[in-house]
Amino acid sequence: MGSRRTLITIAAVAVGAIAVFLIYGYVGSVKDEAFGDAERVKVFVVKQQVPKGTYGEETAVGLIVEDEIPKKFFPPNAVRSLDDIGGKVAIADLAVNQIVTTDMFADPAVVQATFADRLEKINDEDQVAITISVDQVRGVANLLQPGDYVNVMSAPPCESAGGEGDAPVAENEGAAGAGEGGSCTGALSADPRYVYQKAQILAIGQTPVAAPGEVAAASEEEGAVPAETSNAGLITLIVPTRAAQYIAAIAPENIYLNLVSRDYEPVPQEPLDAADPLPAEDGEQLTPYGPSGPDGE
Repeated sequence: MGSRRTLITIAAVAVGAIAVFLIYGYVGSVKDEAFGDAERVKVFVVKQQVPKGTYGEETAVGLIVEDEIPKKFFPPNAVRSLDDIGGKVAIADLAVNQIVTTDMFADPAVVQATFADRLEKINDEDQVAITISVDQVRGVANLLQPGDYVNVMSAPPCESAGGEGDAPVAENEGAAGAGEGGSCTGALSADPRYVYQKAQILAIGQTPVAAPGEVAAASEEEGAVPAETSNAGLITLIVPTRAAQYIAAIAPENIYLNLVSRDYEPVPQEPLDAADPLPAEDGEQLTPYGPSGPDGE
């Protein structure tokens, strides 16, 4: 009897061991199946909005960062290294938290952006492009560059310069600032007034404001020398439609542009009054910078 019980006990233990092994194996396989897709894998995610046309190399400054996601969410075409998008540009604006994939970037020659793509809204208002023609005197000696800001001035000739005789009437008599000007003193031959302040230059000749990535690409070329701006007298401004109407209404020969700084703050400008003394005759003005001059002494 004793040996029989021993055999039964040994058999029971063996069966139990086999059962435990089978159960452990089953639970392990279920666990692997349940949590296998939860494995974390490396991806690249948009941290800050990436504008269309941005070069892949430019995204390494914090626009795109490395992150991890569950394996089951890993896109087959996900970028595995920023080298995968080197020399390529974003084909569209990339939103924050997007997983970066290879089809989001393409060769610059393939991504053909039209000039209209540069007409972005300003202060949530649609913009248009309008071109004016100025010579070196009225266009700041061709010193203007795409992206600069200018004040737009209309300076029609006085109705009677020097108090005698009539000033020539501009060819475009229906345009603003054409024909009749103000009544000027003998020292003044025009009646200048500001039409707009701080208008942005979108292009000069055929040279537009650089799109994202264009400056970086040019700087990478060994010995790259900026090309001279052709047709420098053709200035294209980006403005709202109403502003374009005013600018188009100025007689072309009366337009003057004043270059201003990016930090320039527009303030209302008073029209000249011919009855007032000239600045150099007024003790409170004397110089363009006030009585103390540019040095403030």
